[in-house]
Amino acid sequence: MEQHFMEQERLFAGMACRAVPAASEAEMARAARHFADLVAVALAAATEPSVSALAALCPDAAGSVGSARIWGAHRRVPLRDAGLVNGFAGHWHDFDDDETELAMAHVTVSAMTAAAAIGDSRQGIAGASVLQAYLTGTEVAMRIGSLVNPGHYRRGWHATATLGTFAACAAAGRLLGLNVEEMRHALGMAASFAAGIRSNFGSDTKPLQVGQAVSGGIFAAECAAAGLQSAPGSLFGPKGYVALQEGDLSRLESIVGGFGKPYGFSAGGMVIKAYPCCTASHSAISCVLDLAAAHRLASTDIERIVCHIDPAVSGILIYDRPETPVQAKFSLPFSLAVAAVRGRAGIGEFSDEALADPAIRDMMERVETVADADLPKGPSGISVSSRVALFLRDGRCVETFCEAVPGSAGNPLGDDALFAKFTACAAGFLGEAQAKHLFGLLLSSGSCHDFSDLVGAFAPSPAPVAATGAAQFG
Repeated sequence: MEQHFMEQERLFAGMACRAVPAASEAEMARAARHFADLVAVALAAATEPSVSALAALCPDAAGSVGSARIWGAHRRVPLRDAGLVNGFAGHWHDFDDDETELAMAHVTVSAMTAAAAIGDSRQGIAGASVLQAYLTGTEVAMRIGSLVNPGHYRRGWHATATLGTFAACAAAGRLLGLNVEEMRHALGMAASFAAGIRSNFGSDTKPLQVGQAVSGGIFAAECAAAGLQSAPGSLFGPKGYVALQEGDLSRLESIVGGFGKPYGFSAGGMVIKAYPCCTASHSAISCVLDLAAAHRLASTDIERIVCHIDPAVSGILIYDRPETPVQAKFSLPFSLAVAAVRGRAGIGEFSDEALADPAIRDMMERVETVADADLPKGPSGISVSSRVALFLRDGRCVETFCEAVPGSAGNPLGDDALFAKFTACAAGFLGEAQAKHLFGLLLSSGSCHDFSDLVGAFAPSPAPVAATGAAQFG
C-alpha cells in the first residue's frame, strides 16, 4: 500500500513539473485576466502602513543575482522576501480572487505571486511560462484541496495559506526546472511548511500567513533544487499531509490522474471579486445593492434587513460588531449596512470613517441573519448563495435571491467591469494613464518575451534621482 502512495506522489510531481497538459489559448487568456486582477489589488495596498512596515523588514538586494522586486516599487529584495511582501499586499484588502469549491482558497495570490517572483528574478523567462506555472500551481492546490476539503476548511485551517504553500511550491518549482524527484521532495517539504488558521481572520496575520505561504513554497522549491530531500509518503502516505487532514485517499488515483484534464481553474469555482471583503458575504451584498437600485430605495426607507445564509457562514464572518476596517471585511452586518447606506461596497467603504458613520452603525443593528440549510450547495458543502429581504418603513417588503457570487462563472465579471476594478485599484497609485497601459500589458502577458521587463511597469515611472539616491517603497 505504501508503495502505491509513493507511485501516486511521483505521478503527481511529474504532472506538476513536466507532464501536465499544456494550457489552451482560452485558459491562458483567463489566467492573464486573473493575473491583472491580482496586480491591481496588490497595488491598491501598496501604501498601506502594514505593507510598508513589512517591506521595511526586508533587506535591500539591488544588484544581487536572484533578487525580485516589491510590486509598486523599483526596489529589489531577496526572492523569498519579494514573495512574502507581494503575497501580503495581494491579500491585504481581501480583494484577490477566490476559489470556492475545491481549494476553498484564494489560489491566485499564492501561485501567481510565486511564479511572478521567479519570473522577475531571472532574465529571459517568457510570460507564457509564468502563466503555465501559475495554472500548474492552482491545479496542485485544487487537487489537494479536493482530497482534504471541506473538512480541512471547516476545522479552522486557512486554506489560502495551507494549500497556497503547495501552489507556490509547484509554480516556483516548475520555473526553477525541478525534475520529478525534486518536485516530489519539494511538495513533501511544503507539507511541513503549510500553515495558517482562520482564527486570525480580521487581523494583519491573515494576509501575513498568505505571504508566508508564498515565501515557504518558494523556499521548498529552492531546497529541492539544492538537493535537500523530504521523506517518502509525506504528501499521500499513511501519515502524510492528506491523511493527517483526514482527507479522502480512496479517490487519490482519479484525482492525480485527472490533473489538468481540464484544469480546476476552469471548473467554475473561481471568483474575481466584486467587493473587497470575504466572499461569503458577496451574494448578500449584491442582493442589497440590487434591491436598492431596482426599487430606488434610500437607506432611510429601510426598517430592517433579513438575510438568509448558509449555517457555516457565521463561522467565517465572525465579527458581528467590528472595531477595525480589517474586521469589517468579515462582518455581514457591516457589509450589508454599508451597502444599504452608501449604495456601494468598494475599498473606501471598508474604512475607519465608514465604521464611525452613525447611519451605518444604526443600520448594522437592524441586520438579522437566518441560518438556512436549504440554500443550494456546490462541492464544498457550503452555500455561497443568499436570500435577502428588505422590510421598508412604509410596510412593504421586497426580497431577492442571489445564487451565484458576482464574478463567478455563473455571474461573470465582464471585461469592462474588470477594467473598472483595475483602474479603481491602481490609478490612484500609478496614475490613470499608466494604469490603463499596465492593464493592457497584463492581459497580453502570455506573449511577453521577458517577464522581468513586465514587472518594471508595476511601479510608477522612476522620479529623477534624488541627492541621497535612497530606494523608496510605495
